[in-house]
Amino acid sequence: MTKLKHEVAVPAAALIHPTLMLTGRSAAAVYAQPAAQLRRLANAGVIIKIAHGYYVAIPVDKRKGDWLPSLETLTAGLATAIYGQGNGALWGLSAARVHGALPRAIATGFALGPSQHRPLSLAVRPGEVHFRMRDPERLEVEYLSTELGPGLVTSIEQTILDLSGQEFVSDSEPRVEAVRNLMAMANSDRLAELAARVRGRAALARARKLLANAH
Repeated sequence: MTKLKHEVAVPAAALIHPTLMLTGRSAAAVYAQPAAQLRRLANAGVIIKIAHGYYVAIPVDKRKGDWLPSLETLTAGLATAIYGQGNGALWGLSAARVHGALPRAIATGFALGPSQHRPLSLAVRPGEVHFRMRDPERLEVEYLSTELGPGLVTSIEQTILDLSGQEFVSDSEPRVEAVRNLMAMANSDRLAELAARVRGRAALARARKLLANAH
């Protein structure tokens, strides 16, 4: 008689709702020894460790392949895990990547939230995630759907102002490519209104100058 292989499952109560993220704290809702159980689940191939103390549950239909979320997806998941649903968002170059304004891959993820957090080195791919203390409620953010669950990302117009907050040093820096592409996507009236509302007129002037110099 053939013995059926027991399928290891990730308890839904161990996840950080509404994402596929897990931490020792979230797993403690189910397990008396969360660290040991997270190692067991990782060894069973049903979760992956993405950074120290942070894990992702692998979707059932992805377990037979080499599934690995993008840097931006991982960054969004970490932002939600750290700050809570609706409190963390992608910004800067990560937002530009999500909006399709920066085709080239980057090695650093950028997230923001209401409190400061130390950078996290990624365990599943080269790179790290940097966090900035900013209140998403004071920014223009949009809903973001990812493989790990819902998140937030700064709007195209907000991303332009964020990336133009400092002088551009060289045409080779990724901010330049990102802002030029974002300016082509942006609603000019909405951008001007946002700049006036968030004291971003100087940033908008830099972005417009950058676009003018490209022609």
